[in-house]
Order: sequence, then structure tokens, then C-alpha cells
Amino acid sequence: MLQFKLLGPLCVLSDERDITPSAPKLREILALLIVRANQFVSTTDLVDEVWGADPPRSAQVTVQTYIHRLRKSLFPRESGHEPAGLHTGWHGYRLEIAAEAVDKIQFEQMAQRGSVALEEGDPAEATELLRHALRLWRGPAMSDVETGELLSAYAVRLEEGRLRALEGRVEADLQLGRHRGLVSELKELTMTQPLHEGFHGQLMLALHRCQRRDEALDVYRRFRGRLVEELALEPSPDLQRLHRSLLTAETEPRPAPEVPAERVQVDAPAQLPNDIADFTGRTELLGSAVRWLSPAERTDEGLRIVSVMGMPGVGKSAFAVRVAHRLRPAFGDGQFYARFGPADAGPKEVLGQFLRAIGVPPERLPDSVEERATMFRSWSVDRNVLVVLDDVTSDADVQPLLPAGPRCAVVATACSGLQGLAGTHTIDLEPLTAGESFEMLSVIVGRERIAAERDDALGLVGLCGHLPLAVRCLGARLRSVPGWPVRNMRRHLESSTRPLDLLQFNRLDVRSRLAGSYRTVPAPAQSAFRLLPTLGTGPFSAEDAAPRLDCSPKRAEALLARLVGHGLLRIRPDGAGGGPVRFEFHPITRCYAEELLAKDNPAPHLWPGYVREVLEVREEG
Repeated sequence: MLQFKLLGPLCVLSDERDITPSAPKLREILALLIVRANQFVSTTDLVDEVWGADPPRSAQVTVQTYIHRLRKSLFPRESGHEPAGLHTGWHGYRLEIAAEAVDKIQFEQMAQRGSVALEEGDPAEATELLRHALRLWRGPAMSDVETGELLSAYAVRLEEGRLRALEGRVEADLQLGRHRGLVSELKELTMTQPLHEGFHGQLMLALHRCQRRDEALDVYRRFRGRLVEELALEPSPDLQRLHRSLLTAETEPRPAPEVPAERVQVDAPAQLPNDIADFTGRTELLGSAVRWLSPAERTDEGLRIVSVMGMPGVGKSAFAVRVAHRLRPAFGDGQFYARFGPADAGPKEVLGQFLRAIGVPPERLPDSVEERATMFRSWSVDRNVLVVLDDVTSDADVQPLLPAGPRCAVVATACSGLQGLAGTHTIDLEPLTAGESFEMLSVIVGRERIAAERDDALGLVGLCGHLPLAVRCLGARLRSVPGWPVRNMRRHLESSTRPLDLLQFNRLDVRSRLAGSYRTVPAPAQSAFRLLPTLGTGPFSAEDAAPRLDCSPKRAEALLARLVGHGLLRIRPDGAGGGPVRFEFHPITRCYAEELLAKDNPAPHLWPGYVREVLEVREEG
């Protein structure tokens, strides 16, 4: 008979032979079928689990292929008949297996019987049943399976069931007078579960029965201090009664097996900005970021960070927020968000915001950044929290705000990278493709309106280099004047000597984003940025720029590299050639540099020349 194991790494045994599938998505589908053994699992649930909110068009066909592969590997056909076990229903599937073949079902049944025995006053029967149930665990549930929203929720529920069974087994052992053998185990449990009141109360009781009342009182003192410091909460009434009974040396104090939740609860912070409905493209990069940060994907216990880089206006904030919303179900203890920038808060103010969100009264906030950071780390060490930090300027902005929990995660956006932070996965965002920017404009303005002027729409988004913020500004302008032809907008942009004036609408402003990045570079790099448009519209090397910048090629390369790091220049992808590194402007950053050059030395604007060059390239294409 086949055996299916979820309480640890996924494992399928056939007569003690391991036949577990190795393909990640195949394992994920199998795990969901096992979790819902003998229940109907819709194809929609399988698609949502494996691909989330962005399934491919072929998702349902791919699911059918995976089911076919599972049938072949786990339930081979015999005599041409449909194999018993995996059945196809109306838009879904059911894995029909005996309860004794699934460790999850065995655990739940034995844990339930153990809880009933404990409630009915039979601790000997309870401890045997609960010990047997807990021995089925081989590690974290489904620890080697890529889990989506559904499986992540099941894994959390299974872990909560394990802790309840463990607490019940300890209670049964206490009732049987096995307190001396429990002290070491409970000390370890209170270290791994520092805010679990049940384990702390059981440790206090075990120590008291071992004639170690001073240690029992110290356990309460330390636990209460941690609870007050981190959550601004007092222990529950039952634990306080246990403490008072120890102070008066009353005999046989005993907390109830289930501690009623009578204390004030602080809701988990949920500070993420709203996700945008017209987000376009980036599918592979989104998947990469989600996989790196997802607790279910990890084989280590280190904090993981995603650093999102790119030029101003490329959509770093929208990307980070979408990643965070994809991951939100996996970080149920809280999602924190803070934006940096010249007019926004620094690390001290952000930490104050985070701590107030978890219930720390304003009067108890420490004064220094270091003390606030320590308090936040202490609160987060045993929690799953996600921190999103938008538009940071350096590692120094991020370091104090890092949570301490090994299964926490951080997303940070910056024009320049955050490579100094350990555990960082860097994602470089480029402008959209022509098709993606056309799609984005269509969603904003209206598909019929844009399709009617397809060529002019493609020309319009091409003129702004497919930069998402620029496309959004143009789309907002077109949407604000129903019926205004796209060709008119394109003609205005082509002929304007100050095109950045058209790339702003209400609070959307490409120029201000570029200016914010420009202000963060040193003065010599700013001077170089203003002079570079005089080199012409094509790519250039450090050797080309050096005479115009009045410096050596080595110095010129350092200045150009600094501008690349702040998203104001880019390195031309010339393939594997062995020639010198060549740099180029994005058309929008070039326009901004020309504006600055014109302020220093008024001269005919270069934008129309760039427009002619773009049009010539499109005609040749």
C-alpha cells in the first residue's frame, strides 16, 4: 500500500520504496491533493496554488499533464482500467486513499483522541496517544515543497496543531507527576517559543514541584518583562494567578490547559499601499522575487532581502508593492511599509511608526535609533513579518529596520543598489518593451481608443523610451480629455522644446523623479551629467567623454559609473565584445540633462534632433 507523508519533507513510499516525484510543481499539486485527501480539489484551486494570480494561458492543460504524470508514476494502469486512487471529476480531481496511509490524517485523529482523553481525566491514555501523534513529525510540514497561498495556510494550521498536541502531552505528563523529566524540555520550548504562555506556565509549575520556586518566579518575571516590552501587554489572568500562588507558596497550583484570551489583542499591521490594477509585464522578475522571499522556498534560516533597482520612473515602487501583495498571506504577523526621500521620514521616525503599529505606547518609545531597532528586532524574532522600504538612498537607511526573525523578509527599492546587506537578491528593472508599454497605455486610456490609432500610440510610447511613469503621465493626459486624438499628443511631444512639461499630470511628474536622483550624486558627477549631451545622441565611451569633462579617461569612467549607479545613465549592452565600455542616455534622462545644460549655457535644444533620430530608426525598422 502507498504511504503519503506530509509532516516533514514530502514523501511517497510504495513497499518502503521512495517514489516521490522530483519536479517542483508536480510535488506541489500532489501535496495539495494529499492535504485534501478524499475531497474534491477543483482545477481552479490547483491553478491558484501553483501559479497564484498570474497563471499562464495553458495552466489548466498543464494541470491535466501533471495529473497524467502522477497517475503514471503513482497509480500505474492495470489491464487498461483507470487506476484506483486518483479520480477525475467535474473540473477537478480527488485523491482517494485510506486514512492510515496519510501521516497528516493519522496525526489529527490521534491528537484529537489524546485531547479527549485529557479532558476526560485519563492522562496516561492522553500522553500515549499524543506522543504517538507527535512522533509522526519529521520536520516542518511540507518543508521541501514550493507552497502557494493554499498550502502555506495548511502548513501554518498543521504547525499550530503540533504545538497544541505538544502542550497537551506536557500537561498529561504533569498530571502523571513526571515534572522532573519535563524541566529541560520545557526550557527548550520556552526558548523556541518565547511568547507562548502555556509552555511558560507549565515550566513554572514543573520547577515549583521540583522545589525550585525561585527559578519558577524568575521564569514569570522574564516572560512578563518580554511581553510588556515587546507587546505592551500583561500576562493572562490564569498565568497571573499561577504567579500569585507561587508567591504565597500554595500547593499544587495548576493553570488551565487552555489559557483564555482575555488580554487586549493587537491586530497584525497591514500597511501595504494598494496594488495597481494596470500593472504590466515583469512576470519572470516577479516570480524570481517571490521565490526568493517566500518562507516556504527556503532551506536556510537567514533573513532574505530583495533590492529593486532601476532608473527613476521605471516602476520600482509598483513592482515592490506587487511582490509584497503576492507574499502577504505568508507573512501573517504583519506587513510594514515606509517611504524614504527628502521630504519623508528617516530610520528613527520609521521605527517609531512600526513600534506604534504593534501596540507600543508613544510614551514608551526609546529616544535613540539603536534602542528602537533593538525593540523592533526583539518583537519580530519569532514572527513572520514583511518589511517594504521604498526609495531608500543607502544601506544605512535599511539596516536599523531589518526584522530579526529568520523567516522574515524585506523588499527595498533604490536607484543605486544595496549590495552591502547580506542575503540580498538584486533585481534590475528596465523600461517596458514596446508591446508592454502599448498595453499599459491601452488599459489606462481605453483599448478601443488606442487601437484606433495604433501607429501613433506606438510612436508616442516610443518617444518616451517606454518608461512606465512617462507612459502613465501621457495616458492620464489623454484620459482627462476624451476624444483628443493620440496623434495630436504625439505631435506635441515631437515638437516640444521642453517635453518633460508634458510628462507631468497632477502628482505624476517625471522631472521631479529625475531631479530627486540627480540631487543624490556628488557635484562632479552632476557637472558631468550636464555636459554629456554635447557629445551627441549616440553611445560614448569614457575616452570620448574625457576631453569634454576635462579629466583623464580613468576619472571620466568613475564619474560615468556613478551616474549609472544612480539611474541617470546606462551601459550599452554591446554583447561579449572586447572593446571599451560604452554608455548611453535613456531618452528621458537625456532630455533632463539637456534642460540642465540649457540653464548653464542657453542654446538650441537638442530634443527635436533626438525625435528625428527615433523616427528614422522606426522608418528603417
